[in-house]
Amino acid sequence: MLKFYKVLVITIIGLIPLAGCRAQNGSSITSGELRKHVEYLASQKLGGRYPGTRGDLEAAVYISKSFKEYGLKQFGKDGFQSFKVTTGIKKGPSNFLSLNGQIVAAEKDFTPISISDNGKVEAPFVFLGYGFKIKTDSLKWDDYAGMDVKGKVALILLGAPEPQKGSTTDPFADYGSIRSKLLNARDAGVAGVILVAGPVYDPKDELEFGTVKESSAGLPVIHAKRLLIDQALAGKDFKVETMEALINQNHKVVSMDLQMKASLQTDIITESATTENVIGWVQAKDTGAVQEWIVVGAHFDHLGMGGVGSNSRVQDTVGVHPGADDNASGVASIIEVAGYISSMKDQLKRSVLFVAFTGEEMGLLGSKYFVANSPVSLKRISAMFNMDMVGRPNEEKRLAINGTGTAVEMDSILGLVNPGKLSWAKSPEGFGPSDHASFYTVGIPVLYFSTGAHLDYHTPQDTPDKLDYNNMSEICKQVSGLILSVDDASKALTFKEAGPKNSDSGRRKLKVTLGIMPDVSGTENNGLGVEFATPGKPAQLAGITKGDRIVAINGLPVTSVYDYMTRLQSLKLGQTVTVEVIRGDKKVVVLVQL
Repeated sequence: MLKFYKVLVITIIGLIPLAGCRAQNGSSITSGELRKHVEYLASQKLGGRYPGTRGDLEAAVYISKSFKEYGLKQFGKDGFQSFKVTTGIKKGPSNFLSLNGQIVAAEKDFTPISISDNGKVEAPFVFLGYGFKIKTDSLKWDDYAGMDVKGKVALILLGAPEPQKGSTTDPFADYGSIRSKLLNARDAGVAGVILVAGPVYDPKDELEFGTVKESSAGLPVIHAKRLLIDQALAGKDFKVETMEALINQNHKVVSMDLQMKASLQTDIITESATTENVIGWVQAKDTGAVQEWIVVGAHFDHLGMGGVGSNSRVQDTVGVHPGADDNASGVASIIEVAGYISSMKDQLKRSVLFVAFTGEEMGLLGSKYFVANSPVSLKRISAMFNMDMVGRPNEEKRLAINGTGTAVEMDSILGLVNPGKLSWAKSPEGFGPSDHASFYTVGIPVLYFSTGAHLDYHTPQDTPDKLDYNNMSEICKQVSGLILSVDDASKALTFKEAGPKNSDSGRRKLKVTLGIMPDVSGTENNGLGVEFATPGKPAQLAGITKGDRIVAINGLPVTSVYDYMTRLQSLKLGQTVTVEVIRGDKKVVVLVQL
C-alpha cells in the first residue's frame, strides 16, 4: 500500500500546475495569488479533498510545491508527514451479547460502538460505576480500588456526576469521556466493556454506534440498553437508575462483583487510507532563540462528496463539497504568509514552521498526529497560529481572534498590530473546533483566526467565487505582523490556561437544541451571536433570527458558546424557556418551546 502510495505521489507531482518560481516575489501578499490557490484547491477536479483520495493527495502536492517555491525547507523528502486514517466504519455481521446465558438481540438491545476493537470475551461480570481513576490534589476517586477486574467484563455508566454544589470548578471535566473510561479499563486489564446510560445522562436511552473515525480503544466495547441490564440483574437488587442516582448524590465509589458471566463479541469493519500533513519551515538566523519555533497552520481536508454520514449540512445531496472557505481560504493564506515570512528570514529570531493539516473534519486527526509526532520539541514551540475559514467576512469585516487569554503577553502582542479596517472580535478561550485545540491541550499558546460561519458552510455552495480576496489579503498581512511580533519577543510566550482543555466532560448527553447556527466569529464574552435560525426549529418558531445575540436562558447569563451548551444541558424536551436576546440596541425576551 505504501509503495503504491509513493508511486502515486511521484506521478502526481509532475501533474500539478503552478505559475513558476515565486520565491523572489514572496514578500508581496496579493489577492490574485490567494485567489489562484483557492481556485485550484477548491476546484471540482480535487473532489472535495477527502483524506485518502486522489484529490487529497493532489492538494498536498500543490501545497508542498508552493512551500518549496517560496524557499521553505521541507520535512522529509517531499514535505509529507504521512499516516493512516480510518475513512469508513460499519458494523459487521457477528456482533453478539449474552448475559448469564441469555442471548439478546443486536440493534434492539445493544450495539457495538465505533471505537470498539474486534474481539470475543466470556468472563465474570463486574460493575465499576463511572469507571473513574482520578487522583488530584482536590479529588481522589478510584472505581477500581479493591476490585479484581483483570480478564473480566466491566459494566460502566456513561456520563459523570455534576460537581458538588458551590464548586467553582468541574473536577470531572477531563474524566467523563468514553475514551477516558476505556483507557482506564484497558490499563487495568479489563477484557471487555459494556456501557450503559442512566436516565440523567440519557432519558431516552438511545443506542449509539457513533461516527468517530479514530483508532480503536483497544478492547471490545458495546452499548447496552438499561432495560436489558435491569432485567439481567433483576435478582441482584440492581437497577441502573438507582446506581446512577446513588453515585451522583453521594459522590462515592459503588463498585461490585455481579456474580454472573457475560459473553460478548464485537465485529467492526473499518476502511483506512494513507493521508498526510504537509510541513515546511523558514529557518531563523543564528541567535539565542534559533531553537525556538512558531507554528502556523491551516487544515486542507474537506468533506469530499458529502452524503449520509458525512458532516455535510445537506446530507441528502451527493456532490463535490469544494470547501473554498472551509478551508482552502486558510491554506491559501498560510502559503502566502509563508512566502512573506520567508522573505524576512534574515531578520528572524525564531524559526517558523508551516503545517497544512489533514483530517481536521474527522476530529482534528492531522494536528493530533503532528503533536504526538512533532518534528520539533513541543517545549520549544512559543505559539501556534491557526487560520480556518478566513474568506467570508460579514458586513462589519469582523475577524474573530480566539486564544487571546492563552499567554500572559498576548494582549501586548496584539497591541503591536493595527486592526485597520477590520473589526477584531477577541475571545480568550484556547479550546475550539479547529486544529489549534490540539496545541492548546498540551500547553502551547494559540491564536485562532476566522471570519465565521455562513449558510454555504459544509455544502456544495462553498465555492471560490464567494470569497473576499482583498479582505483575505489584509488578514494575511495582520497575521504576518503578529507572527513577527511573537518572533521578535525577548523571550518565549508564557502559557496561561484560558477555558477548558477538553470539550467533552461526558456528563450527560445533550438532549435539546434551539436549532441555531452559532456565530463562531467571536463575541468577546458578551453573548452568543445567531448566524442562522433553522426553519421549523424552536428558535426560528419563537422569532429568533440572524443577528440576534443570546445573552440569557431562563434568566441565567450566556456569555459564550460554552455557557450556551451548559445551559442547554439542564433543559428538557417539551419545556418552555425564556431566551433573552440583544436585537439592535434593544433587549428582547422570547418564549421558546423545546
